[in-house]
Amino acid sequence: MRVWSVRTGLALAGLPVLLSACAPTPMTLERAERQCREEARLSDGVAGNVRVGVGSRGPSAGGSVTVTNRILSPQSQGDFMQECIARTMRGEPRPTTVGITIGASR
Repeated sequence: MRVWSVRTGLALAGLPVLLSACAPTPMTLERAERQCREEARLSDGVAGNVRVGVGSRGPSAGGSVTVTNRILSPQSQGDFMQECIARTMRGEPRPTTVGITIGASR
């Protein structure tokens, strides 16, 4: 006959709490929108930025351009957000995107 100690009983009682802490957090619409907003910047396959400034070392400037494979089938940001949010809410992974960023600064 096996005798359970109080410590063993407490450890087993806490097991469901520990396992629930490892469960994935359910996706909410707000979280899906937040995750998709950054991706939407590249929905048409091209993004860029320009920097201009003056500091104690004189003028400075820079910029970069990012081109991805989405340039072959561009989407409007609205269409992209709608598709991305639906995909995220279903729990599907992001599609693989390949791209290159070219930048320069002075």
